[in-house]
Amino acid sequence: MKLKIFSLLVLAAAIMLSSCVSSQQRLAEQREKDPQYQYDKAAVCMQYGLMDEAFKYLNQALTVDPRHYLSYNLLGLAHMMKGNLAEATKAFEKCVEINPNFSEAHNNLGMAYQESDALNKAEEEYKKALAIDANYNASYNLAKLYYSKNQLDTALAYVQKSLQKYNKSVLALNLQGLIIEGQGKLDEAVASYEQALRIAPDEQNVKFNLAVTYFKKEDFAKAKEILEKILLALEKKSPNAQNADLKSKVNDLLSRIKLK
Repeated sequence: MKLKIFSLLVLAAAIMLSSCVSSQQRLAEQREKDPQYQYDKAAVCMQYGLMDEAFKYLNQALTVDPRHYLSYNLLGLAHMMKGNLAEATKAFEKCVEINPNFSEAHNNLGMAYQESDALNKAEEEYKKALAIDANYNASYNLAKLYYSKNQLDTALAYVQKSLQKYNKSVLALNLQGLIIEGQGKLDEAVASYEQALRIAPDEQNVKFNLAVTYFKKEDFAKAKEILEKILLALEKKSPNAQNADLKSKVNDLLSRIKLK
């Protein structure tokens, strides 16, 4: 009797195991045909710099669903990261063709156009993104675009739109400081840089901009203090082109202070 019961238990376990394996197989097959699942895997790969794997999963997603607009947007970002500007532009264009109301893709397309020096097309895409949902990245990019043209009043209006939507953007606060500084409002520029540094105390480029403003205010002691702290921080960082450029600018400004 005990042997019979044991045999029945073994049979039941085998049936359950077989059922479990079959369920896992079905789940795996379903996932292979789920573009969102492939998209999610690609996004994780990009976070870890596994670009070849990301492209593989995105291509799989778009094979399953050629109108999966999120995958086209991520594909565009992946190409941007690889420096494939033409391919990135095509992917973003396809994304907004499929979903014209996806503001982030319009913003990304604007950045691709701007990288290609197609500034009028970039401006148009940024404005589309802004009109859809007040996209703060788009208003920031418009501010940068107008700042590069020295249209400071327009640039300030757009960067403030960005900060109204997201007031913790260090990039926007830094840009606001640069714009206001360009308008000659040095105390207000200092306040904007200091607000940025309260959020991100280790942003050395913001600190440099703050030092430049103090230099323009002729507060040379304060400017020198900030610049020397930047040099100390840079000594602890791994050398790279960006840090070398900042160090050069710091030393140049310190040299100018010594002449005062």
